[in-house]
Amino acid sequence: MKVYETRDIIYGFITYDDWEREIINHPVFQRLRRIKQLSLTDMIYPGANHTRFEHSLGVMHLSTLFYDSIIKKREQFLKEVLNFDDAGFKRDKKIIRLAALLHDIGHSPFSHAGEELMPYVPQGNSKYKEGADKRFSHEDYSIAIIKTFFKDIIENHKGNDNYGIRVEDVTALLGDETVKPKRSHVWKNIISSQLDADRADYLLRDSLHLGISYGIYDKERLVNTMSIATDPETYGTNLAVEEGGWHVAESLVIARYQMFAQVYFHKTRRAFDYHIEKALKEILSKHGEKSGFFPLPDSEENLKKYIDYDDWKMYGLIKEGLGGEHGKIILERSHDKCVYQTSEVPDETELDRFEDLHNTFQNEISFVDSSEKSW
Repeated sequence: MKVYETRDIIYGFITYDDWEREIINHPVFQRLRRIKQLSLTDMIYPGANHTRFEHSLGVMHLSTLFYDSIIKKREQFLKEVLNFDDAGFKRDKKIIRLAALLHDIGHSPFSHAGEELMPYVPQGNSKYKEGADKRFSHEDYSIAIIKTFFKDIIENHKGNDNYGIRVEDVTALLGDETVKPKRSHVWKNIISSQLDADRADYLLRDSLHLGISYGIYDKERLVNTMSIATDPETYGTNLAVEEGGWHVAESLVIARYQMFAQVYFHKTRRAFDYHIEKALKEILSKHGEKSGFFPLPDSEENLKKYIDYDDWKMYGLIKEGLGGEHGKIILERSHDKCVYQTSEVPDETELDRFEDLHNTFQNEISFVDSSEKSW
């Protein structure tokens, strides 16, 4: 197959074949050009205008570098212990590339800021183990979108003649709970783990676009020391880093923590996340979506409605005044200000003081925000 290339800010060139190009040129994938990676972070860091589109290409490329490095060093282990063969290696590589390319296909407008508007899983839905208390995630939408709009390209493209890849082989790497894992458990950590290609790409990409150094780490060293090993506790096979790469692995974890502290949980950025969430809820309510949530990912009709929403459309509706008071706040940049902040690891005294202040001034406070683990 013909090989194409796209210039990239991190890797120089990203290459892909006819099969992958057909996926990239699909209108549903092109939608990612209209979803910014970091929502309204450009309100604070003006360079933060990159999108989920180039990030998805980057994760495909970096996943391939990880995979090639692992096979180069651990081919014999995989053959002897896990009964892999040369044909299987080529097939697995293609599955990883397709899963990495499509891993963010289900993101809502304004990326993670829209996740609070994902609907709850209906009671009795056997596809999702956590039941009615669980919201759908963008991963759930990704899996549904891949199965609905990319099944034909994945399974029936001539590039698949020698592989026999099923769409479920791809979604299995993205956490599809309806698929019985086979070899996917070996490779899914390349796309989703503490040292995955997803975060390894976005840390570098976000840093370069924002003009900061917090997310920079030694990418080449990480790739060259990437491996797999048997977990001594579970006896399963997991992603690993050779001893010579321990420090770069640590630096990536630290880089992510610093990016959370300085960028992802920047107080002004979080204020804009709050305002865009409220504005989107207002828009969805006016567009007939139940209770201001996105459509359920349970039918082709609903998924078509969902993918019709992107940053461009929502921002246009905000400019038309459909985002209500919070939409106006975004346009005027008159966002809520941070009035009290605890330390990063608050002790009991700090938490008690926070609770007292919250109880005293709760009628004057717009919202309270807290961060999850950032390492």
